[in-house]
Amino acid sequence: MASISLEDVRNETVDLETVPVQEVFQHLKCSKEGLSSAEGDNRLKIFGPNKLEEKSESKLLKFLGMGSNMYPSTTLLGDNKTGEMGGLNIDELIEKADGFAGVFPEHKYEIVKRLQDRKHICGMTGDGVNDAPALKKADIGIAVDDATDAARSASDIVLTEPGLSVIVSAVLTSRAIFQRMKNYTIYAVSITIRIVLGFLLVALVWKFDFAPFMVLIIAILNDGTIMTISKDRVKPSPTPDSWKLKEIFATGIVLGTYMALATALFFYLAHDTDFFTNAFGVRSIKENDKELMAALYLQVSIISQALIFVTRSRSWSFVERPGALLVIAFLAAQLVATCIAVYANWEFCKMQGIGWGWGGAIWAFSVVTYFPLDVLKFAIRYALSGKAWNNINNKTAFTNRTDYGKGEREAQWATAQRTLHGLNQATATSDLFGDNQGYRELSELAEQAAKRAEVARLRELHTLKGHVESVVKLKGLDIDTIQQSYTV
Repeated sequence: MASISLEDVRNETVDLETVPVQEVFQHLKCSKEGLSSAEGDNRLKIFGPNKLEEKSESKLLKFLGMGSNMYPSTTLLGDNKTGEMGGLNIDELIEKADGFAGVFPEHKYEIVKRLQDRKHICGMTGDGVNDAPALKKADIGIAVDDATDAARSASDIVLTEPGLSVIVSAVLTSRAIFQRMKNYTIYAVSITIRIVLGFLLVALVWKFDFAPFMVLIIAILNDGTIMTISKDRVKPSPTPDSWKLKEIFATGIVLGTYMALATALFFYLAHDTDFFTNAFGVRSIKENDKELMAALYLQVSIISQALIFVTRSRSWSFVERPGALLVIAFLAAQLVATCIAVYANWEFCKMQGIGWGWGGAIWAFSVVTYFPLDVLKFAIRYALSGKAWNNINNKTAFTNRTDYGKGEREAQWATAQRTLHGLNQATATSDLFGDNQGYRELSELAEQAAKRAEVARLRELHTLKGHVESVVKLKGLDIDTIQQSYTV
């Protein structure tokens, strides 16, 4: 039979029902390389834009990770209504997806169950009887304002007003509270190690006894500043967070050790060298232990309280604006600490004022040693994410692997097959295989995705129902109005 042009299909100048199935689908399926620009334009003319992809989303939904990466249930969970999920390993797909279309009650329940099996605290929102099983299974079941009695009885929370904005507000508020708690925990671990290790090095190496009363002053001023964290402006985590103790303690230990070493370096430069005299033109205090006490106190006070700006931010500390109350408390505390170091002559703690020259030099030293704290924070996060080890593994790939990148190429091809029905673009699932996934896991997911794509293709090629649905779609008919006219 002569080939049929896409123009004939669009204008319906050919009777599609008399055309062999293979020839109809020749215009629908794509090759392993995907669609060309011209083919993509022709498909848009026939089917129109993809509603799943171009669905508008609010900034809050996008911030919470609820984007347009949507999947049809028939592709990921199997085209069945019996509750059997096909035995496919779809945990990764469910975890990475933004949502599913055309799901049945058993699908909702299975999605919640699989997320819980992966140690997620799962919430579910519903309004009907078909949502009751999933609402009951979820850790937090939420029934909307006009929900049925079955949904209300199965839920933990019942909304009393229309709309879902209260859920978004609750998520943002809870994540902000958790972020404040996490910030304080990292700061507490860091400052404990910093104080203990820093004064231990000074005492053991230089036999210098830091006055306990000055430690008390540092603690009082720090506590006053730390109390303002409860009202601080924080940026909630874009994804669900949890108590990652390894990350918290690793960050605290590294930051605390760095600050302790910075204190030891400062004391060495002030006690054993003329660095500050040469660099800032201040008088030497090498032989004056009372002035060394004041200088060491000011350095410890500044860098210790400045640490809170590093632990409170997910990005660079000078990019995320802190709360006004925190800034005021920090400036007030450090003004008091600077005045004590500059003017105080306290014999009971063997401390003598060092003057404004030394005060400015210590502030300059503290600012210079402050910036590496952000770099260390990023380095720890990067190392714990596993990306660093994946990069090391990739560098040795060409020496100990054969056909490197085969799994990734298979995954890209399988993703391209999902454009068969205009479900989503080939790049829409690129984030599905995260950078931190291992090579073997990625290969397995790619193989499974390829199998699902092939099953979907064969189903439409060899079943009457698939042929009829495709013809109806090409003609632009409403399948709901004619579905009583045929049975399969």
